[in-house]
Amino acid sequence: MNRLRVLQEVAEYGSLSKAAEAVGHTVSAVSQQITALEQEAGARLVERHARGVYLTEAGRVLVDHTDVILAEVRAAELALGALGSGKRGQMRIASFTTANAAFLPQAIRIFAGRHPGLTLVLTEADCDESALMLARRRADLALVYEFPAVPLRRDGLLLTPLLDDSLYAALPSDHRLAGRTQLELTDLADEPWIQGAHHSSTANVLPYACRRAGFEARIAFRTDDQMTVRGLVAAGHGVALASSITLGSTPPGLVVVPLRNPWLVRRIFAATRADTPALPAVDAMIDCLREVVPSVR
Repeated sequence: MNRLRVLQEVAEYGSLSKAAEAVGHTVSAVSQQITALEQEAGARLVERHARGVYLTEAGRVLVDHTDVILAEVRAAELALGALGSGKRGQMRIASFTTANAAFLPQAIRIFAGRHPGLTLVLTEADCDESALMLARRRADLALVYEFPAVPLRRDGLLLTPLLDDSLYAALPSDHRLAGRTQLELTDLADEPWIQGAHHSSTANVLPYACRRAGFEARIAFRTDDQMTVRGLVAAGHGVALASSITLGSTPPGLVVVPLRNPWLVRRIFAATRADTPALPAVDAMIDCLREVVPSVR
């Protein structure tokens, strides 16, 4: 089984050194594992080149079967781990920043109290990355979202709706519009924007919404770090979008005002693979998520 996992990592990274790092082995050990697997399979599985390694046709066939085999092993491990507190298992979750800050910790606390024999491993990733981790069987559960302007690619995913997250305008506390109870995007047409989505598919959501409102967003700064966004806004360098699920942690120097715009509402889902049998531990985690999300609406 370990040799199959090594081959899977080699296929993923196209590099013996990166595969070795992923599985915690030396490059020499990974090379030996591949050689042994080729002897067992009776066929060459990889071809080594100056720029990396490539799978042969036989290697690709074996990796396809490996994905299925390892997924079934994961399903068995999780099912056993969920039988009771005396069993041990591991569940891998991929999730985006604002969910991790707003409601996932509470869900994890509830889950851990009910299933102390299971270990949760959380990877913070952009929505697209989380969905990809799920598709490649590197996560058992992913928290993902979509905007009306950027629909989620749903192929192979089973989605459980969790909540709708309306985006607000984040302004410096001394801004001329800080006292308003609601804003239109056009009220901010002349403002510089701090864009908090730099390298993701949702980077186009703000420009798209502004164009629909009749103007081009003037983006002054781009960053994927929400702490940086808040710092720049508080310092008066621009305005930004703020998730409604993080309003409880708004820092000093900022105010948030509701935006009336249908294009700035994102739907958040818990996602699993549609072709994987229902796993008790994953279903239990989704139940915990559904318990906590009403408190952040």
